[in-house]
Amino acid sequence: MVLSSTPGAPPDGATVRDVEAEATTNDQIGPYLRRNDRAVQETPDRQLRLLRKWEQDRRRLRARVGADPEQVSDWQLERVRTLVDAAYASVPFYRDLYSAVGFEPGAVVSWSDFEQLPVVTKRMLVEAEVGPLLTAEHAGSRTLHSARTSGSSGLNLSIYQDNSSVDCRAMLYMRHCELFLGDALGEDDWRYGVYFAAERFTSLLGSYPFVTVSQETPTDLLLRHLSEVRPRLILSFPSYLQRLATDGVALDEFGVEAIGTNSERSSREERQRYSEVFGVPVLDEYSSEELSLIAHECRERRYHLVEDSAYLEVADTDGQGFGRLVGTSFGNFLMPFIRYDQGDVVRLAGRGSACACGTGFRAIDAFRGREDEGLHDGPNRTVPSDAVLGLCDSTLVVAESNVRQYQIVQVTPDLVRLRVQLSDPARGADNPLVRQFTEGLPALFQHARIRVEVVEADDFDTFASGKRRLITVQDWAGA
Repeated sequence: MVLSSTPGAPPDGATVRDVEAEATTNDQIGPYLRRNDRAVQETPDRQLRLLRKWEQDRRRLRARVGADPEQVSDWQLERVRTLVDAAYASVPFYRDLYSAVGFEPGAVVSWSDFEQLPVVTKRMLVEAEVGPLLTAEHAGSRTLHSARTSGSSGLNLSIYQDNSSVDCRAMLYMRHCELFLGDALGEDDWRYGVYFAAERFTSLLGSYPFVTVSQETPTDLLLRHLSEVRPRLILSFPSYLQRLATDGVALDEFGVEAIGTNSERSSREERQRYSEVFGVPVLDEYSSEELSLIAHECRERRYHLVEDSAYLEVADTDGQGFGRLVGTSFGNFLMPFIRYDQGDVVRLAGRGSACACGTGFRAIDAFRGREDEGLHDGPNRTVPSDAVLGLCDSTLVVAESNVRQYQIVQVTPDLVRLRVQLSDPARGADNPLVRQFTEGLPALFQHARIRVEVVEADDFDTFASGKRRLITVQDWAGA
C-alpha cells in the first residue's frame, strides 16, 4: 500500500493493478468486462499522482460541501475571474468572442460583470473548430486526454483535457461516490460500474478498485458476479436497473450499500421503486462531458449542484422560473466551457440553509429535461418531458403494469406510439395501468388531438452512445 508520505516516484517495480483480471471470477463474465483502452494509458506515475492529491485534498473537498453559501459564492467568483482571463489569453475563440463585446482582462469583478459575457453553445464551439485548433496551437507539451460527445443533439464535439483537468474530475468523483454512500470510501472498497467504457483510473496504485461490465451483461450473470466481487457501490444506467429489478433480488445481501444512476433520464419515483426492490438507496447523478459533475441526488431526494465543479445559472427564465441551464466548468482550463448552454431546462432553488443531508450547495428545484425531449403539441408548443414522465411513474413504472421497458415515440403530429417490452408476454399489455397511460397522455395536449397506440417491442432506439431514449419525436417535427 502506498501512503501519503510516498516520495515523488512510485516504488521500484510498481505496476498497475490488473483489476479486470482479479474481477474475472468465473468463466462467463470475462467477455463482459470493460478494459481501460483509452489512448492515454494508466501508469503507476499517473495513479500515484492522483492518489497523493486525494490523500492531501479529501478533507478539504468533504468540508466544502457543507460550507457557508457566501463562502462558496466568493470561491466561485475568484475561480471564474481566473478562468475568464486565462481563456481570453490562450483560446482565440474566447478572445474574439469577448473582444467583440468590449471585454478586457480583469474586467470581471462581480457576478453582474460575468453575466454580461455571451452564452456559448456547442454549435459555436464546433463551427469555430476549437478542439482541432487547440491540439494544433496551444496544447504544447501537455498530455492530452480526449472525449467525444453528441448528447441528443447529434452534433459531435471533441473535448480535450490535460492532466490537471483529469485529476480534478477524478477527485470530485471520488467525493461524489462517498456522497452516494454517506460515508468515506475505504482503500479496499470495490466500486462496480455498468457502462459502455471502463473508468479512466481502475485503481490508485492498488487502492480504490473500480471494475466495469457491459450493459449487455445478462442479469443472472451480473448477480452471480456481484456475489463474488461484493462491491460497496454500484454505478449504472437506469435502463439496466430496470432489467435487473425484474429479478427482485435484494442487493444489500451482496455487500452493496448504495447505487448511483447516470447518463440516462430517470425519475424520482422510478429510483424510489428500485430502492425498495434492491434494499439500498438508488440515487442519481447529473453530469455531462462538457461540464463534468453538475448535480447529485442526496438521500433527502434533493438534487444538489456540485458547486465546486461548475458555476450554474439559469438563462431566459419564464414566469415560473424555468430556463436554460448555463454552466461554467471549473475543472478544464485547457478547453474552457464558460457560460455554456447545457441544453436542459431547469428551475433552481435559492440559496438557503443546509439540507438535512449536510450539504450547503444549492439545489435544482425542478427539472424539465432537454428542450428537444418534449412531445409536439401543435406547431409551436411542446408537452414538457417531466409531465409525460410523471404520468409514466404512476402507470408504466408500477410493477402491476407488466411493463419491463417502454419508449414513447411521436410518430406524426396526431399519433404517439407506446413501445413496450412486457415482463410476462403471456399476460399482454391490456391492463388498467396501461389503459390509464393511453387515456391520460392525450389530456396533456392542449392544441393537438392525439391517438395512442400500444406496440410490443424488443428493440429500443438509443442515442449513438447506446443510452436509452425514453421520449423521442420522429423526423417530421424538424421538417
